[in-house]
Amino acid sequence: MNKIAATAALAAILAAPAAFAIQPSAIPETGSLSKAPAGSTVEIRTSDKGDSFVNYYRVGENGSLNFVDQVRQSND
Repeated sequence: MNKIAATAALAAILAAPAAFAIQPSAIPETGSLSKAPAGSTVEIRTSDKGDSFVNYYRVGENGSLNFVDQVRQSND
């Protein structure tokens, strides 16, 4: 019986939306690139409210930038 309750609790936790998920900040508006090869990665550094971020984008077939990930940089 305990296994069933534990499995049900785990399923409920995994099914719930992640309220604690990281929300990207300081994502700049991007245009498109004409000389970067499709599939390559582009790094754009930004800041927001005193925090520094490194934003990673993947270049699409049409030269558009698709957001992939963001890393906060320590100011220490």
